[in-house]
Amino acid sequence: MNWLSELPGLVFWWGWFMVTLLAGGCLYAAWWAKRNSKAIAGQKPLDVSDLSEGYRLTWGRTVGPVLTAPLTGRSCVWWKAEVWESVRERNASGKFQHVWRCATEEESDRPLLFGDGKTLAAVWPFGATVVSSSWSDWRGDNLPPENRDPDLNTNGVPGQGIRHDMQGTFGPQYRYIEKIVAVDAPFFALGEVTRIDPGLYEPEPEGHDEEQLDNDQPRDNTEADLEANDTWSPEPSRLGLLPTHDDVIAKDMLRATWSVSAATKKPFLLSIEHPEVMSAEQELGAKGGLIMGAIFTALAIALLWLRFGG
Repeated sequence: MNWLSELPGLVFWWGWFMVTLLAGGCLYAAWWAKRNSKAIAGQKPLDVSDLSEGYRLTWGRTVGPVLTAPLTGRSCVWWKAEVWESVRERNASGKFQHVWRCATEEESDRPLLFGDGKTLAAVWPFGATVVSSSWSDWRGDNLPPENRDPDLNTNGVPGQGIRHDMQGTFGPQYRYIEKIVAVDAPFFALGEVTRIDPGLYEPEPEGHDEEQLDNDQPRDNTEADLEANDTWSPEPSRLGLLPTHDDVIAKDMLRATWSVSAATKKPFLLSIEHPEVMSAEQELGAKGGLIMGAIFTALAIALLWLRFGG
Protein backbone atom coordinates (compact mmCIF):
# COMPACT_ATOMS: atom_id res chain seq x y z
CA MET A 1 0.00 0.00 0.00
CA ASN A 2 2.17 2.83 -1.30
CA TRP A 3 -0.56 5.35 -0.55
CA LEU A 4 -0.26 4.53 3.16
CA SER A 5 3.47 5.19 3.25
CA GLU A 6 2.94 8.44 1.31
CA LEU A 7 0.43 9.86 3.79
CA PRO A 8 1.66 12.91 5.72
CA GLY A 9 3.01 11.85 9.10
CA LEU A 10 0.44 13.89 11.03
CA VAL A 11 -2.47 12.25 9.21
CA PHE A 12 -1.08 8.73 9.63
CA TRP A 13 -0.31 9.08 13.33
CA TRP A 14 -3.70 10.65 14.03
CA GLY A 15 -5.44 7.70 12.35
CA TRP A 16 -3.20 5.18 14.11
CA PHE A 17 -3.83 6.86 17.44
CA MET A 18 -7.62 6.61 16.93
CA VAL A 19 -7.37 2.89 16.11
CA THR A 20 -5.15 2.33 19.17
CA LEU A 21 -7.59 4.29 21.32
CA LEU A 22 -10.47 2.08 20.15
CA ALA A 23 -8.40 -1.04 20.89
CA GLY A 24 -7.62 0.19 24.39
CA GLY A 25 -11.24 1.13 25.04
CA CYS A 26 -12.53 -2.29 23.95
CA LEU A 27 -9.93 -4.15 26.02
CA TYR A 28 -10.69 -2.01 29.06
CA ALA A 29 -14.42 -2.67 28.64
CA ALA A 30 -13.70 -6.41 28.42
CA TRP A 31 -11.62 -6.30 31.60
CA TRP A 32 -14.26 -4.23 33.41
CA ALA A 33 -17.12 -6.60 32.42
CA LYS A 34 -15.08 -9.70 33.36
CA ARG A 35 -14.26 -8.14 36.72
CA ASN A 36 -17.95 -7.51 37.40
CA SER A 37 -18.90 -11.03 36.34
CA LYS A 38 -16.34 -12.60 38.67
CA ALA A 39 -17.44 -10.41 41.58
CA ILE A 40 -21.09 -11.44 41.14
CA ALA A 41 -20.25 -15.14 40.71
CA GLY A 42 -18.19 -15.09 43.91
CA GLN A 43 -21.10 -13.99 46.11
CA LYS A 44 -24.26 -15.68 47.34
CA PRO A 45 -27.32 -13.38 47.48
CA LEU A 46 -28.36 -12.69 51.08
CA ASP A 47 -31.63 -11.40 52.46
CA VAL A 48 -31.25 -7.97 54.05
CA SER A 49 -32.21 -9.45 57.43
CA ASP A 50 -29.33 -11.96 57.15
CA LEU A 51 -26.60 -9.39 56.40
CA SER A 52 -23.33 -8.90 58.24
CA GLU A 53 -20.59 -6.36 57.66
CA GLY A 54 -18.25 -6.84 54.70
CA TYR A 55 -18.37 -7.08 50.92
CA ARG A 56 -21.77 -8.62 50.24
CA LEU A 57 -24.40 -9.27 47.57
CA THR A 58 -27.83 -8.61 49.03
CA TRP A 59 -31.32 -8.43 47.63
CA GLY A 60 -34.86 -7.32 48.47
CA ARG A 61 -37.52 -5.01 47.06
CA THR A 62 -37.33 -1.24 46.77
CA VAL A 63 -39.27 0.58 49.47
CA GLY A 64 -38.59 4.28 49.12
CA PRO A 65 -38.39 7.13 49.61
CA VAL A 66 -40.84 7.68 46.75
CA LEU A 67 -39.44 10.37 44.46
CA THR A 68 -40.63 12.19 41.36
CA ALA A 69 -38.43 11.97 38.27
CA PRO A 70 -37.73 15.55 37.08
CA LEU A 71 -38.29 15.19 33.32
CA THR A 72 -41.35 12.91 33.25
CA GLY A 73 -42.85 13.21 36.74
CA ARG A 74 -42.87 9.42 37.13
CA SER A 75 -42.77 7.88 40.61
CA CYS A 76 -39.54 6.09 41.48
CA VAL A 77 -36.96 5.50 44.21
CA TRP A 78 -33.98 6.61 42.09
CA TRP A 79 -33.59 8.66 38.93
CA LYS A 80 -30.86 9.98 36.68
CA ALA A 81 -31.47 12.61 34.04
CA GLU A 82 -29.32 13.88 31.18
CA VAL A 83 -30.07 16.77 28.85
CA TRP A 84 -28.06 17.31 25.66
CA GLU A 85 -28.32 20.56 23.72
CA SER A 86 -27.78 21.02 19.98
CA VAL A 87 -25.08 23.67 19.53
CA ARG A 88 -23.89 25.26 16.28
CA GLU A 89 -20.09 25.23 16.10
CA ARG A 90 -17.38 25.75 13.50
CA ASN A 91 -15.40 22.58 12.72
CA ALA A 92 -11.71 22.25 11.81
CA SER A 93 -12.39 23.01 8.14
CA GLY A 94 -14.17 26.24 9.04
CA LYS A 95 -17.68 25.00 8.25
CA PHE A 96 -20.54 25.25 10.74
CA GLN A 97 -22.20 22.11 12.05
CA HIS A 98 -24.61 21.18 14.83
CA VAL A 99 -23.25 18.95 17.62
CA TRP A 100 -24.69 17.70 20.92
CA ARG A 101 -23.24 19.15 24.09
CA CYS A 102 -24.22 17.98 27.58
CA ALA A 103 -26.31 20.74 29.15
CA THR A 104 -26.81 18.99 32.51
CA GLU A 105 -26.53 15.59 34.15
CA GLU A 106 -28.28 15.15 37.50
CA GLU A 107 -29.12 12.30 39.86
CA SER A 108 -31.42 11.90 42.86
CA ASP A 109 -29.62 12.79 46.08
CA ARG A 110 -31.53 10.64 48.59
CA PRO A 111 -30.58 7.12 49.72
CA LEU A 112 -32.43 4.23 48.08
CA LEU A 113 -34.09 1.99 50.66
CA PHE A 114 -34.79 -1.69 50.02
CA GLY A 115 -35.65 -4.64 52.25
CA ASP A 116 -37.07 -8.10 52.71
CA GLY A 117 -40.09 -7.21 54.85
CA LYS A 118 -38.09 -7.50 58.08
CA THR A 119 -35.08 -5.20 57.72
CA LEU A 120 -34.18 -2.24 55.51
CA ALA A 121 -30.87 -1.33 53.90
CA ALA A 122 -29.89 2.05 52.47
CA VAL A 123 -27.67 2.48 49.44
CA TRP A 124 -26.15 5.58 47.88
CA PRO A 125 -26.02 4.93 44.10
CA PHE A 126 -23.36 7.59 43.43
CA GLY A 127 -20.49 5.96 41.54
CA ALA A 128 -22.30 2.63 41.11
CA THR A 129 -23.10 0.75 37.92
CA VAL A 130 -26.91 0.87 37.96
CA VAL A 131 -29.19 -1.37 35.90
CA SER A 132 -32.47 0.57 36.05
CA SER A 133 -36.08 -0.58 35.83
CA SER A 134 -36.81 1.54 32.77
CA TRP A 135 -35.59 4.48 30.71
CA SER A 136 -36.77 7.03 28.16
CA ASP A 137 -34.86 8.76 25.35
CA TRP A 138 -36.66 11.48 23.41
CA ARG A 139 -36.28 14.90 21.72
CA GLY A 140 -37.80 18.34 22.06
CA ASP A 141 -37.29 22.08 21.86
CA ASN A 142 -37.85 23.15 25.47
CA LEU A 143 -36.39 22.61 28.93
CA PRO A 144 -38.24 21.20 30.81
CA PRO A 145 -39.64 19.09 27.96
CA GLU A 146 -43.17 19.59 26.69
CA ASN A 147 -43.65 15.84 26.28
CA ARG A 148 -43.76 14.46 29.82
CA ASP A 149 -44.93 10.99 28.80
CA PRO A 150 -42.33 9.55 26.36
CA ASP A 151 -42.06 5.87 25.54
CA LEU A 152 -40.93 3.78 28.51
CA ASN A 153 -38.29 1.14 27.70
CA THR A 154 -37.65 -1.79 30.01
CA ASN A 155 -34.95 -3.53 27.98
CA GLY A 156 -31.50 -2.43 26.86
CA VAL A 157 -29.94 0.97 27.52
CA PRO A 158 -30.14 4.38 25.81
CA GLY A 159 -28.05 4.65 22.64
CA GLN A 160 -24.52 5.80 23.30
CA GLY A 161 -24.18 7.50 19.92
CA ILE A 162 -25.74 10.93 20.36
CA ARG A 163 -25.40 12.05 16.73
CA HIS A 164 -27.61 9.37 15.19
CA ASP A 165 -30.52 11.73 14.45
CA MET A 166 -30.59 14.59 11.94
CA GLN A 167 -29.60 17.95 13.35
CA GLY A 168 -29.56 21.39 11.90
CA THR A 169 -31.42 24.67 12.00
CA PHE A 170 -34.77 22.89 12.00
CA GLY A 171 -33.70 19.87 14.08
CA PRO A 172 -34.46 19.21 17.76
CA GLN A 173 -32.90 21.56 20.28
CA TYR A 174 -32.62 19.05 23.13
CA ARG A 175 -32.18 15.33 23.70
CA TYR A 176 -33.53 14.04 27.04
CA ILE A 177 -32.51 10.79 28.75
CA GLU A 178 -34.10 9.66 32.01
CA LYS A 179 -33.50 6.40 33.90
CA ILE A 180 -35.49 5.29 36.94
CA VAL A 181 -35.69 2.47 39.49
CA ALA A 182 -39.34 1.78 40.20
CA VAL A 183 -41.08 1.48 43.56
CA ASP A 184 -41.51 -2.11 44.84
CA ALA A 185 -39.10 -3.51 42.24
CA PRO A 186 -36.74 -6.46 42.87
CA PHE A 187 -33.35 -5.01 43.74
CA PHE A 188 -29.85 -6.44 44.10
CA ALA A 189 -26.85 -4.59 45.54
CA LEU A 190 -23.19 -5.62 45.56
CA GLY A 191 -20.99 -3.45 47.74
CA GLU A 192 -19.52 -2.81 51.18
CA VAL A 193 -22.09 -3.41 53.92
CA THR A 194 -21.81 -1.59 57.25
CA ARG A 195 -24.21 -1.30 60.17
CA ILE A 196 -25.73 2.16 60.44
CA ASP A 197 -24.86 4.13 63.57
CA PRO A 198 -28.07 6.00 64.53
CA GLY A 199 -26.01 8.53 66.44
CA LEU A 200 -24.66 9.91 63.16
CA TYR A 201 -28.15 10.93 62.05
CA GLU A 202 -29.84 12.03 65.26
CA PRO A 203 -30.91 15.71 65.23
CA GLU A 204 -28.53 18.07 66.95
CA PRO A 205 -29.78 19.89 70.06
CA GLU A 206 -31.14 23.38 69.63
CA GLY A 207 -28.49 26.07 69.72
CA HIS A 208 -25.70 23.66 68.68
CA ASP A 209 -25.20 25.33 65.30
CA GLU A 210 -24.99 28.79 66.85
CA GLU A 211 -22.54 27.59 69.50
CA GLN A 212 -20.38 25.83 66.89
CA LEU A 213 -20.44 28.92 64.72
CA ASP A 214 -19.28 31.08 67.64
CA ASN A 215 -16.38 28.70 68.32
CA ASP A 216 -15.32 28.38 64.67
CA GLN A 217 -15.56 31.99 63.53
CA PRO A 218 -12.73 34.48 64.13
CA ARG A 219 -13.65 36.99 66.85
CA ASP A 220 -13.42 39.96 64.48
CA ASN A 221 -16.44 38.79 62.39
CA THR A 222 -19.30 41.23 62.51
CA GLU A 223 -22.89 40.40 63.33
CA ALA A 224 -23.81 41.16 59.71
CA ASP A 225 -21.37 38.48 58.50
CA LEU A 226 -23.00 35.85 60.71
CA GLU A 227 -26.47 36.85 59.54
CA ALA A 228 -25.32 36.51 55.93
CA ASN A 229 -24.09 33.00 56.65
CA ASP A 230 -27.38 32.05 58.29
CA THR A 231 -29.48 33.22 55.32
CA TRP A 232 -27.38 31.62 52.55
CA SER A 233 -29.29 29.25 50.29
CA PRO A 234 -28.05 27.14 47.34
CA GLU A 235 -28.89 27.95 43.74
CA PRO A 236 -31.29 25.61 41.89
CA SER A 237 -29.83 23.27 39.28
CA ARG A 238 -30.44 23.53 35.52
CA LEU A 239 -33.54 21.38 36.06
CA GLY A 240 -34.74 23.70 38.81
CA LEU A 241 -33.90 21.32 41.67
CA LEU A 242 -32.47 22.15 45.10
CA PRO A 243 -30.34 19.83 47.27
CA THR A 244 -32.30 17.75 49.77
CA HIS A 245 -32.01 19.04 53.34
CA ASP A 246 -29.78 17.05 55.70
CA ASP A 247 -32.67 16.49 58.13
CA VAL A 248 -34.67 14.71 55.42
CA ILE A 249 -31.73 12.47 54.53
CA ALA A 250 -31.13 11.70 58.21
CA LYS A 251 -34.73 10.49 58.58
CA ASP A 252 -34.27 8.25 55.52
CA MET A 253 -31.11 6.72 56.95
CA LEU A 254 -32.65 6.12 60.39
CA ARG A 255 -35.23 3.85 58.77
CA ALA A 256 -32.47 1.41 57.74
CA THR A 257 -30.26 -0.99 59.68
CA TRP A 258 -27.58 -1.49 57.04
CA SER A 259 -25.78 0.75 54.57
CA VAL A 260 -24.37 -0.45 51.22
CA SER A 261 -21.66 1.69 49.62
CA ALA A 262 -18.70 1.48 47.25
CA ALA A 263 -15.91 -0.88 48.31
CA THR A 264 -12.25 -0.06 47.72
CA LYS A 265 -11.03 -1.51 44.39
CA LYS A 266 -14.10 -3.75 44.03
CA PRO A 267 -17.18 -3.50 41.79
CA PHE A 268 -20.17 -1.54 43.11
CA LEU A 269 -23.25 -2.85 41.29
CA LEU A 270 -26.96 -2.09 41.69
CA SER A 271 -29.50 -3.90 39.55
CA ILE A 272 -33.15 -4.86 39.21
CA GLU A 273 -31.97 -7.98 37.34
CA HIS A 274 -31.18 -11.28 39.03
CA PRO A 275 -27.42 -11.68 39.64
CA GLU A 276 -27.25 -14.72 37.34
CA VAL A 277 -28.74 -12.70 34.48
CA MET A 278 -26.44 -9.74 35.12
CA SER A 279 -23.40 -12.03 35.40
CA ALA A 280 -24.25 -13.67 32.06
CA GLU A 281 -24.64 -10.25 30.41
CA GLN A 282 -21.31 -9.07 31.81
CA GLU A 283 -19.62 -12.29 30.61
CA LEU A 284 -21.05 -11.78 27.13
CA GLY A 285 -19.90 -8.16 27.13
CA ALA A 286 -16.40 -9.22 28.17
CA LYS A 287 -16.18 -11.65 25.25
CA GLY A 288 -17.42 -9.05 22.77
CA GLY A 289 -15.00 -6.43 24.08
CA LEU A 290 -12.10 -8.87 23.89
CA ILE A 291 -12.89 -9.78 20.28
CA MET A 292 -13.21 -6.14 19.18
CA GLY A 293 -10.08 -5.19 21.13
CA ALA A 294 -8.10 -7.93 19.40
CA ILE A 295 -9.34 -6.78 15.98
CA PHE A 296 -8.37 -3.14 16.56
CA THR A 297 -5.01 -4.16 18.08
CA ALA A 298 -4.25 -6.27 15.00
CA LEU A 299 -5.25 -3.36 12.78
CA ALA A 300 -2.92 -0.97 14.63
CA ILE A 301 -0.01 -3.43 14.24
CA ALA A 302 -0.84 -3.94 10.55
CA LEU A 303 -0.83 -0.17 9.91
CA LEU A 304 2.64 0.15 11.43
CA TRP A 305 3.96 -2.79 9.38
CA LEU A 306 2.45 -1.52 6.12
CA ARG A 307 3.93 1.96 6.59
CA PHE A 308 7.38 1.08 7.90
CA GLY A 309 7.96 -2.57 7.07
CA GLY A 310 5.92 -3.29 3.97
